[in-house]
Amino acid sequence: MRRTLIAVGFFAAVALGVASPAKAALLTINDFTGGANTVWTLDVQTGCSSCAITLTANVGAGSSLSGTFIDAVQFAIAGTDPTAITVNSAPGGTALWTQPSFDNLDASLSGGNQCNGGAANNVCFQTDTLPGFGPIASSTTYTWTFTETFASTLPSTLTTGNIRASFNNADGQNVHTFSPDGGTFTNTGTGSGGSTGITLVPEPTSLLLFGTGLSMAAYRARRKKQNDKK
Repeated sequence: MRRTLIAVGFFAAVALGVASPAKAALLTINDFTGGANTVWTLDVQTGCSSCAITLTANVGAGSSLSGTFIDAVQFAIAGTDPTAITVNSAPGGTALWTQPSFDNLDASLSGGNQCNGGAANNVCFQTDTLPGFGPIASSTTYTWTFTETFASTLPSTLTTGNIRASFNNADGQNVHTFSPDGGTFTNTGTGSGGSTGITLVPEPTSLLLFGTGLSMAAYRARRKKQNDKK
């Protein structure tokens, strides 16, 4: 019996060991302009066509953005063709954030406020009412989660992307626009995304190994029982 349990444990460990983790890529871009002291990240699940995405803004201590209001956020993943997106959670609640009606998957920050411009394959969300979400605070992380659908399956390795954001004062006037040149993804994302309806499961090979282990353990138990009767 003891040997049987050891066999079960061994094959279970092998199955779990080869199970593929969630594949994801992470884009990190710093905004230190004018003392903003904010780190933006875009965590993207890969190997999927309907993917979990998490956008975060980690506002550091003493940030000049403290007391301002987030007006809009925008992000892009190079080489992709988004066809739909749903916001699952956001600062202030999902009802506060909307997409421009003219083209919600090819929009960009423009003119300081809102998603008034166009940019191919860019996603842009704006606050429904001015001055925006806030006032934001230093030493605080703000998180948006999305489910984004693409025309084809995302590759396991992403190349480049970009994150942009605009900020208003209490009067609704633009005081800061974060507009970098973009950055490079690393394969260090979690792929969690906080989205609904996406479950990551072990690959068939992992399940096969686990099933084989259980079958072998049962076979050994039957053989031992037969030998004990002789």
